Amino acid sequence: MIGRAVATFFHLAAVIMGAAAVGAGIAGAHAFPNAEQPLVGSTVAAPPAAVTITYDAPIESLFAKLDVVNSSNEEQDDGPAAVGPDHRTLSVKLKPLQPGDYTVTWAVVAEDGHRTEGSYDFTVTGAGR
Repeated sequence: MIGRAVATFFHLAAVIMGAAAVGAGIAGAHAFPNAEQPLVGSTVAAPPAAVTITYDAPIESLFAKLDVVNSSNEEQDDGPAAVGPDHRTLSVKLKPLQPGDYTVTWAVVAEDGHRTEGSYDFTVTGAGR
């Protein structure tokens, strides 16, 4: 009886560990930013010509969105966002920015189908280019 209980315990432990490994794989399937330009929360003297976000996993071009607005919620994008050839970078060119606060909003779908989204702010202190 004790042998069967020990075997059942080890079988149950193996099942739980397997489920945890699968869960970790699923959680890791999302594409999250690992670099931004301009940086999250940064203050820059010179207005950037573009915003670029690099992700930790490949993203789908069809579902990628990247928008930049000023403090009056006016769009500052100068054309559509584009996914780079590495499928890990998303960028959008910007209109000439004036000093002020800007919000970057992004949404992507990883190549395995998992969607992530987020936003961050940056501030420009210098005059437009």
